[in-house]
Amino acid sequence: MYRRRRLNQKAVLPLSLLANALLLVLVLVLLLSGPLRRQEEPALTGVDTTALRDYAFDYQVSLEFLQRILPDYLIYQHRGEYVFEPLDDKQPRHAYDWTDLVYDEAGRILYEDENWPRACTGVDVSQFQGDIDWPAVAASGVECAFVRLGYRGYSQGALHEDDKAAANLKGAAAAGLKVGAYVFSQAISEEEAVAEAELALRVLNGRELQLPVAFDMEEIYEEAARTDSLSREEATELALAFCRRIEQGGYKAMIYGNTAWLSARLDRSRLQDYPVWLAQYNYRPLYPYEFAVWQYTAAATVPGISGEADLNICFDPDAL
Repeated sequence: MYRRRRLNQKAVLPLSLLANALLLVLVLVLLLSGPLRRQEEPALTGVDTTALRDYAFDYQVSLEFLQRILPDYLIYQHRGEYVFEPLDDKQPRHAYDWTDLVYDEAGRILYEDENWPRACTGVDVSQFQGDIDWPAVAASGVECAFVRLGYRGYSQGALHEDDKAAANLKGAAAAGLKVGAYVFSQAISEEEAVAEAELALRVLNGRELQLPVAFDMEEIYEEAARTDSLSREEATELALAFCRRIEQGGYKAMIYGNTAWLSARLDRSRLQDYPVWLAQYNYRPLYPYEFAVWQYTAAATVPGISGEADLNICFDPDAL
């Protein structure tokens, strides 16, 4: 119970390469009103997104495929519907070069770009990983860790400290990792969001952190959640209330989310003071706007951690 549910950027499974190729032909025939534009990757212009949305739903097309052929849109699924959101020119874009991603034999993704020399591998952990051998984690090449401090239940709304928070904070720091934290939120009022931040401050008890404390509010896909009815404005206010209280406590704050949460459930324009921790389980990120940390898998094997673990790339941990 209260297991942190992973955001599913691949809620719709990709078709085979042949099926996607056939769909592309169909899209070209039925939807194009202009020529192909040549960029780094072929892109479609003049697309009737309403019709494309219907085809995407009927044929269960992967978000990754759609995003690659329509780079002028941010594409995601929200509550069972495909969303084609024109890119916002007012939102700052990231400057990462995805040709510099390297995939090692252990299945990790590394970012080797001379413009981002401090990029490193990070884990995020909670009580569900049990007792962690932090020296073994560090020896495997992990340099950063985000530790869950607490969580609120998504049905009854009770607020709890993570049973392993203190041990993980101490162990990660002793092993030489840069340490940050997060709280799983299911707040439905500003008072509850502030209470979650105060729990985090109480658990930290003045401990030095090198990385921010993240506000982690997510969709609960399998069951009803107390946050389901929050409006975009309300969820944004809760994120702001949490982050401001964390800052008042002497720590930096961050926003965690996948593309759908960051776009459909939060107003990015009001949260630009806070770095983004992006959850997107693709072979490369497709999110066009600025983000500081990329969580790219929830199913990694990490020495020192039992079972599956989350892995992240922290692009510039010293700047967070």
